[in-house]
Amino acid sequence: MRLRDFMQAPVYSCSPTASLSTAAREMETHNVGSLIVSGDADTIVGIITDRNLALALGRGLGPDATVSEVMSRHVVTISVDASLDDAAAEMDSHGIRRLPVIDEQRRAIGIICLDDLYNYLTQETITLAGAVRAQGAPKA
Repeated sequence: MRLRDFMQAPVYSCSPTASLSTAAREMETHNVGSLIVSGDADTIVGIITDRNLALALGRGLGPDATVSEVMSRHVVTISVDASLDDAAAEMDSHGIRRLPVIDEQRRAIGIICLDDLYNYLTQETITLAGAVRAQGAPKA
């Protein structure tokens, strides 16, 4: 399966100069656990996650601190034409839970999360187990 058929879109973003409280409100509004941090011309300059926000609180930063103070600057991305297997491998090899999906101009157009993969694989396993049970059922 190609990521273009699986990714969550649209992707939500914020500016590196946004406050942590603004970022948290955006995450709450869109029911997401991360925001792409965008620079000029929609370039990806970072990602901020709910974990970044929690760690910022633990470090004593307040709601007026900026996203750039706590965001992850090294953002692993993947092409929209990649496969679901490619995405899983990238997430595993880099130890990340969220993977922005980019287009040919390197703009974030979607995101895939570990929870998305888990839900997909769970459903596939249930479907496969049902097919195996149906094949192995004794004939009357």
